[in-house]
Amino acid sequence: MTEMSVPIIDFEPFLKGDEADRMNVARLIDAACMEVGFFAITGHGVAENTIETLRAEAVRFFARPETDKSRVARPANKISRGWNFVGDRSLAYSIGQETPPDLQESFAMGPVQVPAAPYFTCDRARAFFAPNMWPDTQPELRAKMTDYFHVMEELAHAVMQAFAMALGQPATHFDDKIDRHTSSLRLVRYPGQVEAVAGQRRAGEHTDYGSLTILRGDNLPGGLQVKLRHGDWTDITRPEGGFVCNIGDAMARWTNDRWVSNLHRVGVPPEGRPSEDRISIVFFHNPNYDAEMRCITAHGEAAKYSVETFDQYYIDKLNRGSFGKSADPATG
Repeated sequence: MTEMSVPIIDFEPFLKGDEADRMNVARLIDAACMEVGFFAITGHGVAENTIETLRAEAVRFFARPETDKSRVARPANKISRGWNFVGDRSLAYSIGQETPPDLQESFAMGPVQVPAAPYFTCDRARAFFAPNMWPDTQPELRAKMTDYFHVMEELAHAVMQAFAMALGQPATHFDDKIDRHTSSLRLVRYPGQVEAVAGQRRAGEHTDYGSLTILRGDNLPGGLQVKLRHGDWTDITRPEGGFVCNIGDAMARWTNDRWVSNLHRVGVPPEGRPSEDRISIVFFHNPNYDAEMRCITAHGEAAKYSVETFDQYYIDKLNRGSFGKSADPATG
């Protein structure tokens, strides 16, 4: 095991610079995504207070009795809404590995202010635009998560434009594929020093499923680990004030595997070292459910994947992360 910082990219020139500045940032992202699929951004424009106030609300929620949290427990059809108790998920199942339950609990939400139009209410859309669940005893959680969700929408849109430029496309290439995005925001608590059985982690190894993940996690022992090309795992340290970003399976397919959707996991704290709860705030940016994932290929290169829509493969993988229990999104 080694420790490294992923490539750190100042994103401010992309947000505020000219075309040459934007292209320079895009090239840096391209290099990072080809090599490891992860990079960190600073200069992102998100106020530190916005992040810290949400983190404080997460700590308050997770400190509540389980009887309170269970009132907003995740629905039986496994969609990303509400509270997951410790041991409710095992992410390694999503790649076919049977492992003990992950040592984490979480609370998730999806899109807000969803229109009552057929696109958002049909059976096909049900799992992606399901109502959010909120604890009556903590109204501040709803307000802060909603505010943060909107901020992440804007940042993710800018990063997706940088992705398009990095792939030799107009900055707006993905705009019509993410204008009704199906993203989710998840607060995660990894308990402090606990006794883990063999093969058990805070989050089992997995790849993410969508287009882009934007993570703000505490820099504490037992954190994010990424698998490198030569097979070793490395601990990832987030830069001060920054976010760690990575691409998911949808983006890898869009790039015809030019970019790598890399395996990652969250380890347990080393024995004998001081440990405290680790809080992560994770925004999973996903495309429109009917977005066509058509490979962007270099000149003369053949597409590795047939054209399919995002929802054709997403739901099954999401459900496999719940101990392999696949469910139809319309019926649960």
